[in-house]
Amino acid sequence: MSGQHQRLPLEVDPFRLATRGEHLQGTIPLKQMKRLVSMLESDAGSVAIDIAFSIDLNRVPLMSGKVETELQQLCQRCMGAMTTSVNFEFELALVRSEAEMEMLPEGYEATLVEETPTMLSDLIEDEILLVMPVVAKHPQQECPVDVESHNVYEQGETETNTEDVRQDNPFDILANLKKD
Repeated sequence: MSGQHQRLPLEVDPFRLATRGEHLQGTIPLKQMKRLVSMLESDAGSVAIDIAFSIDLNRVPLMSGKVETELQQLCQRCMGAMTTSVNFEFELALVRSEAEMEMLPEGYEATLVEETPTMLSDLIEDEILLVMPVVAKHPQQECPVDVESHNVYEQGETETNTEDVRQDNPFDILANLKKD
């Protein structure tokens, strides 16, 4: 995302922006995204956005664009800091209620905008949370932990052969009584 970055508004009315066919390009500090920051090692940095608002041929207000950022997370394998690059494009139908969401033609991915104006950072934060990895881990070859020696399941140590292990069934006695 290159080019001139404008100062982004904190709050927007996405429906009005769609009606006007507005385009927003700029950065949002990660510090403004409280839910996301609570999952990160650092709130340093920003999110670059390039978003177009429009109304399509079905008269559905849309928000589409591109988001780029680098997130500082904790690797769940080695517990060390790592950087996750997040870079994605999206297109969302803007709806005011769940009823409106159900009336959308097939093929639309919707986002619920319950109140206007709404925080622009909240709209972007929701999308980042959806694409973030559930469990952050370094790529295996880059992780300081020796994955081969720590992955017990892959070594087969947690698998048991049921033929080798005989468990006493407390109801075996009842089966014997029934035969007599």
